[in-house]
Amino acid sequence: MSMPLFREEQLDSPLGYFSAQPGQTLKDGTWTITRKLGWGPRSSTWLVIDKNDQHCALKILTAAATADPDAKNERYFVLKAMKATASSGVPELLETFEEKNERGRKHFCLLYRLLGPSVEDLRQGNVYHGQNLPVHIVQKVIGDISETLANLASQNIIHGAVTPDNFLFVSVQQGDQVRKVLAKAPADKSVKIQGSDGVSYPTVKSQPIPNHYTWESKADDIAYTIFNLANFAHARQTTAITLDTPKNIQPPEALTGGKIDLSSDVWTLGCTTYLLLTGKPLFAESYVASPVKVAHETLGKLESLLTESANVTEKDLASTAKFLRMCLSVKSANRATALEVLEGGWITRGCACGWCG
Repeated sequence: MSMPLFREEQLDSPLGYFSAQPGQTLKDGTWTITRKLGWGPRSSTWLVIDKNDQHCALKILTAAATADPDAKNERYFVLKAMKATASSGVPELLETFEEKNERGRKHFCLLYRLLGPSVEDLRQGNVYHGQNLPVHIVQKVIGDISETLANLASQNIIHGAVTPDNFLFVSVQQGDQVRKVLAKAPADKSVKIQGSDGVSYPTVKSQPIPNHYTWESKADDIAYTIFNLANFAHARQTTAITLDTPKNIQPPEALTGGKIDLSSDVWTLGCTTYLLLTGKPLFAESYVASPVKVAHETLGKLESLLTESANVTEKDLASTAKFLRMCLSVKSANRATALEVLEGGWITRGCACGWCG
């Protein structure tokens, strides 16, 4: 099996990723790229700066995603989400524009207020202890995300991708503060790699805006941050056809041809909570073939699975299992709503500083 040419997005792919590098200017010189923040199957995201020292995150869709009739769904739904949440708990969209690459292909760009690393980054940081997070951090993360989901549900918005890589820390915003943080972790230089098409591409490593939080952060420290639910590319109104998540965390109805609705996000939230607590997915691959049967079997032994993980103490066991079952009712009609999850008592939410929403 040959190694992929590119460590991150495949720049020679027919999807048409935007080939960017630090120092490059966009929107007729308005924005200058200074760092790569991340990438996904439909886009890459970059730290950009303007002449007024404003630092923002610019999400640049692939040419294929831009050509998709649903390309502007994200703009529509993130604006609706901002309204539903009073811009608290979701990324703040500042503007959108189109940029052409050197081959003349169009790329839809979304400019966001800056956010920090993801909860998945935080989880992966626990590399020697099972890639899980302690209960108090999970309670804070899931509390903030549940609050956002409850606000979205009030507008009948299905998020469709409730996963830890879409849970983002808030970030410093002021130019001098951003530079101070970045000075501790300077951006890697771009490296030229020749693609399978013979073209030489500048490749850049993703480096999110760092912060001081780690998987070992104490409860009274993690209480001073807020987690945003990002990536509205797959959001839908009221009902959906597909979910943008791995199949083994999709609810039974999504795998058996049933209706996907607001409760589907709650199921995914439950699966994500288990992953964060234990470092392992709740359901094996066998779940996809017979979701109802495997879900009933697995949920029947939830306490023993949590105990085996050795990451949930006896003191937290009953309340944690109760919370997970609220989210993971096999019949969607019996599943808790995001608001019921929020008021269920297991989670913590909001910022301890007294100033944040």
